[in-house]
Amino acid sequence: MSKQIHSERMNRVVQHIEDNLNVDVDIKALSEIAFYSEFHFHRLFRSYVGESVYGYRKRLLLERSIKQLLYSSETITEISFKCGYDNQSSFNKAFKRQFSYTPSQVRQQRVSISTTIIKPNTERTIEMKPEIKNIENIRVIGARETGSYAEAAPKAWGRIMKFAYSNKLMDKDVRSIGITHDDPSVTESDNIRYDACLDLGEDINLDINAIVNSDDIKNKSNLKQYTISGGSYAVFLHKGVYEGLQQSYAYIFNEWLPESGHSLRDENTCFEIYLNRDPRKTKPENLRTEIYIPLSL
Repeated sequence: MSKQIHSERMNRVVQHIEDNLNVDVDIKALSEIAFYSEFHFHRLFRSYVGESVYGYRKRLLLERSIKQLLYSSETITEISFKCGYDNQSSFNKAFKRQFSYTPSQVRQQRVSISTTIIKPNTERTIEMKPEIKNIENIRVIGARETGSYAEAAPKAWGRIMKFAYSNKLMDKDVRSIGITHDDPSVTESDNIRYDACLDLGEDINLDINAIVNSDDIKNKSNLKQYTISGGSYAVFLHKGVYEGLQQSYAYIFNEWLPESGHSLRDENTCFEIYLNRDPRKTKPENLRTEIYIPLSL
């Protein structure tokens, strides 16, 4: 079996876990998705991801709970149940072991968690006004890389752009969309998941399963096709270098969101649309990025 086929199988498993975080792990079902026996599946998953299946899901749930603590009105007990714990006490112990602080401390102090330090967010350095939009589902093809944003993003964009241009799929209407699934202030840099995506259009009717098995499509390895959920979003315009996006997110989550009266949708992640056709030929101060924050109704 080739490394490419193995990666495609394990990526399908990872995507299934991420899409079904609220559902208990079913090893039999996951091993069937990967086309591996249950006997070997655990070892293969750990070798590929660096964590056990249960550890991977547990970490994602705990990291997600931080936003729930900071930006939702749910009780800590309700959040603990959503994380798969039978009681708040078990959740508190796991949370403190992961982040060194209790859920109550995070909620009461309105602190921002870091994997190395926790400190209050008191400085207001920027101000942005969003537009509230209702959008349709967006069908995309994406390339994922894991690691710090500075390392992962260029690699992911290099792969997806090579695929699109070598197959003559790019035109002026194709949007470049980035999805950082994890908060760099919470998740260790080695574990941050970044997807570089293109909305190549429904009319192209690309079937990713056909693509990965076709000799006619070039540079097809390790891509995935999925849908960014539509609905209500707060859309912010970030101006300037991409390295400044973290400051914009800090303002959105620590300043705008608590005062806005809105709540986040748990099942949806934030995403970015890069408005400049060729960022490499654009002056840093002229770069424009739309930040989409999913809102509950």
